[in-house]
Amino acid sequence: MKGDFARVSFDPTQHYSQVFQQQGRVLLEADWNEQAHIQLHLLRTLVRDLVGPCWAAGSGFAITGSTTNADGNSKPLPLTDWQLAPGHFYVDGILCVNEVMCTLAQQPNAPTPDYGVADGKNGFENPPQGFALWLDVWERHLCAVEAPLIADVALDGVDTASRAQVVWQLRMLDQPRAQQQLDDVTAALKVRQAAADNPTDAATIKQQLAEVAALRKSLDGGDQAGASPCTAVRQLLGARATYALPRLRAELGPQESDNDPCAIAADARYRGCENQLYRVEIHQSGLAGAASFKWSRENGSVVFPVTHHDPGAVADDGSAPLTVTLARLGRDARLGLAANDWVELVDDRYTLGQRAYPLLQVLAVDAASCTVTLNVPKSTTPWPLDDDPHRHPLLRRWDQREAVNAQGVLAVAEGAPIALEDGIQISFEPGGLYATGDYWLIPARVAGNGQLDWPSAGATPAALPPRGLHHHAVLGVTGDNGTYDECCCRFDSLCQLLQAGRNQLVGKRAAPVRAAPAAVKKARAKVAKKVTKVDKPA
Repeated sequence: MKGDFARVSFDPTQHYSQVFQQQGRVLLEADWNEQAHIQLHLLRTLVRDLVGPCWAAGSGFAITGSTTNADGNSKPLPLTDWQLAPGHFYVDGILCVNEVMCTLAQQPNAPTPDYGVADGKNGFENPPQGFALWLDVWERHLCAVEAPLIADVALDGVDTASRAQVVWQLRMLDQPRAQQQLDDVTAALKVRQAAADNPTDAATIKQQLAEVAALRKSLDGGDQAGASPCTAVRQLLGARATYALPRLRAELGPQESDNDPCAIAADARYRGCENQLYRVEIHQSGLAGAASFKWSRENGSVVFPVTHHDPGAVADDGSAPLTVTLARLGRDARLGLAANDWVELVDDRYTLGQRAYPLLQVLAVDAASCTVTLNVPKSTTPWPLDDDPHRHPLLRRWDQREAVNAQGVLAVAEGAPIALEDGIQISFEPGGLYATGDYWLIPARVAGNGQLDWPSAGATPAALPPRGLHHHAVLGVTGDNGTYDECCCRFDSLCQLLQAGRNQLVGKRAAPVRAAPAAVKKARAKVAKKVTKVDKPA
């Protein structure tokens, strides 16, 4: 959630049931948001506990892979034309809604096409012989730039509240991608095993490696007595969260002393001039060394709507400036743009595709024309930003400056502390598998001689998992023979179930009544036959 928040205070482990406002007290946006989180957590937990982690209401999200010809025969459809029924589907208690019947290729919020083995435009053109179809469910934060209708025109563009939007994407999982996922999880576990400092942790990780190996065997079809294909795919989709979820610590480091012998190094404290909510977000996914991250002192909320962009001529060194026209600049220097800032080109396709293109550095800002010139180095391909206002193009500012690579981000290095600014430093725990969009929030406070609002585990800062995790549900799997088997549960409403029960009961009661005339007719025929036989002369 890249909003302008002071902090995000909801913690399910505290088991709070309500937030109480008190008279004459300061009202914080964090209190309001926590109350909404409490109610949402209660509702989604109730749905999950009562019915199950993933299920469909009635015929919602049912998939049809064939059509009926005029002669009444069934004809298979290509995967791109498989039909997804409208309705409701619940994933971990989160309601997913499909408004109208659509094909897999035309689904709303379509996922990025560069997964699986597809080489077309929508990702479903060339399906393998066996694959699974699953739902990727997550919540997207929308500010007024990304959702203009939430702003009241009476306020003349003044920003108010933002929104969270549930996004579901139907994706395809093939065997090579499944094996790659297990390879990454195994590699992360081995890193964690090498860093284990006690026999108990080492034994636990050894058992986890055995479980991943068994899952691999099940997916290969080598374990006939193992889990069903649906269960195996569910375990695979949850493998990262179960075995290789990354963790991060945030703490304050002492200030380094300079060469002045009269200067005394400050104690470990936050040395910023204002309260901030720092955001550390994974940019490029993968294992440590391949993964990268970016950070913002404003929770990534500093954005600038784009109206037009114009690539410039290529310079002698192979770089090419990119001129971007903005609808407005920041209201002050703290929330504006300056030379050497790093920005990310973003639109709806970028966000929904969960992309991680290189960030670009600001060369110059022209306040009079409201334009920004960005540097595009040689061999760097920027995201092809869409000027269509319906795609909500924007620039997002990130605040890292030191030790960035050619893409404007920092490499994920595990174990060692990484300095951000003003005394804040972070460290990634060994053995994580990082995904684009994973993020951590670090509230920094000036009060109390400068401190971080970060939980502790004993005498050391706690290592926390990321926020923004996705939720998964398996819709169905196909076998080598091409048949599609549905994996999800389906439930009709209580009203429909009760009505079906009444109809069945009425049917059972009515059966003897309908059968009575036939029985009477049969009995009469039998009596008539006997009478005829008796009356017949010898």
